[in-house]
Amino acid sequence: MIITAIKQQQKNPERVSIFVDGKYAFSLSLDELIRERLKNRQELSEADLKRLKKLSEEGKLRLRALNWLLLRPHSEREFRDYMYRKKADKDLTDSFVVDFTARHYINDSEFARWWYEQRAASNHSNRYIRSELMKKGIGRDTIDELFAGLDDDPGESGELARLSAIINKKRTLPRYTADPQKFIQYLARQGFGYDDIKRALAESDETA
Repeated sequence: MIITAIKQQQKNPERVSIFVDGKYAFSLSLDELIRERLKNRQELSEADLKRLKKLSEEGKLRLRALNWLLLRPHSEREFRDYMYRKKADKDLTDSFVVDFTARHYINDSEFARWWYEQRAASNHSNRYIRSELMKKGIGRDTIDELFAGLDDDPGESGELARLSAIINKKRTLPRYTADPQKFIQYLARQGFGYDDIKRALAESDETA
């Protein structure tokens, strides 16, 4: 088998299409092409072709995985779940995790802070956010470190402020005005402490 053409792709100039015996065989990135030292009229064995096709598929998956990571921060567990859905083998997934972690595309601490900021902006309780982070595969030490570094005094972004925002938004709904205890139960299910709920409700009554 002989490489009969190496053509730069029009849609993706960073990749080239490799033709073997006059037919398209696989594609590589420019870096992979240089690293493999491929050139026109070069002979390939069956083993060479199989290895290069595997390299091609892994390279395309790496690019898709990187693009997915750049959509928003992701935890390592989320990334491993993504690779599992793509039917990638564990060794390849492990190698990607090492590489992307070294390049800071995967960082559980940064993801945890980003997730906290998103959920806190939606007035979720700290307990609720902790539970979500654990489901995302974030370790307890990382979660504890995140919350230890938060200034959670009752200010504009504090947990009590989030609780008050929910109370002001939902307290007047008919199902809660008819049964105030049901409203307290709802707030408790959102992860807020009973004492904080009573305090926030009392403050809401004072300002009503």
